[in-house]
Amino acid sequence: MSAPAVIDSLEFARTAQTLHGRLPVPGFERLRDSLYDALGEIEFAVTGGHDARRRPTLTLEINGMLHLRCQRCLGILDFPVRLINTVLLVEPAEANATELDEEPCEWIEASVELDIAALLEDEIIMSLPYAPRHDEGLCRSGPEVAANETRTSAFAALAALKKDRH
Repeated sequence: MSAPAVIDSLEFARTAQTLHGRLPVPGFERLRDSLYDALGEIEFAVTGGHDARRRPTLTLEINGMLHLRCQRCLGILDFPVRLINTVLLVEPAEANATELDEEPCEWIEASVELDIAALLEDEIIMSLPYAPRHDEGLCRSGPEVAANETRTSAFAALAALKKDRH
C-alpha cells in the first residue's frame, strides 16, 4: 500500500480525506483460514466525511476476488468482494452508550491510530458466507474430488480382492 496504514480517524473524517490503495491478500492473517489460497489483492478507498447529523464517518469501498473453499466439493470457489459501507466514528467515552445499539448504521470507536488494513479485513470477514458453496450442480471436479474417487476405487479394489479369495 503506498498510502499510510494508520490514520487519525477523526481528523481524516473532519478534513474529508480520501485514501486509495491495494493490499495483497496474503497480508490479511485473520482472513487466511477462510481461504482456499491467499492469491490476489484487494483494492480499497476510504473516504472521511459526516452523516446528516454532522457526526464523523468513514466510507469504505472494497473490491477484489477471494478464493474460498467450497463446502460441497472442497474445490476453489471464486468469491467477488464488492463492499460499500459507511461506519460512524464514536468517541471512546460514547462507545459504551446504550443508544448506539439502536443506531441503524455500524459504528467503530474513533482512534488516533486506526489501522486501515485491520478495518478492511474486519469488513471482508463479516461479508463472507458462513458455508461457501458453488450453486447446486456447479461443483467442479478437482484434485480433492479426484483424490476421493481414487480412495473409493482403492476400497472397491480391496473388496474385489476379498471376493476373489472366497
